[in-house]
Amino acid sequence: MTFSENNETEAIKIASFLVATTRAIAEITRKLLEMCGCEVTAIGEALDLQYDVRYGDMKAVLYFRNLYLEIATVDRDAEPLQFDEKLRDYNYFSAKATHIIRSRLEILLKMLESKDTDRTIDEIFNEFDGERIVIEKAGNIRRKNGTYPNATNN
Repeated sequence: MTFSENNETEAIKIASFLVATTRAIAEITRKLLEMCGCEVTAIGEALDLQYDVRYGDMKAVLYFRNLYLEIATVDRDAEPLQFDEKLRDYNYFSAKATHIIRSRLEILLKMLESKDTDRTIDEIFNEFDGERIVIEKAGNIRRKNGTYPNATNN
């Protein structure tokens, strides 16, 4: 098998997994948000799905693409992507998906409940050390290291 054939095989595995699981992952996430008192509006579908989430007077957007890839792959930032073969075991899938969804919702809810978002962002980056976090606030994206990717001084 050539390098490109292997990449294609991995892409097919990932796509097949996502076809089978995206709806369930999205619905579980929606139900958990609603159980926490959030109003949820879905926009888009499949890899382009996002939830507009309201909690009181606060609003956030949860994008699913990276969440899906975080679950489906060994490392969502790797090139080429590699399907996580251990997902064939339902117990492993359930544990991995639960952990990833829970950690993302924990971060989202902390932001929605916050009265001082700058302080909360710093707390989140410290508390969730090791998580891949990108928080967009008022049009500015802030990375875990505190830099702004669109700024000229990065």
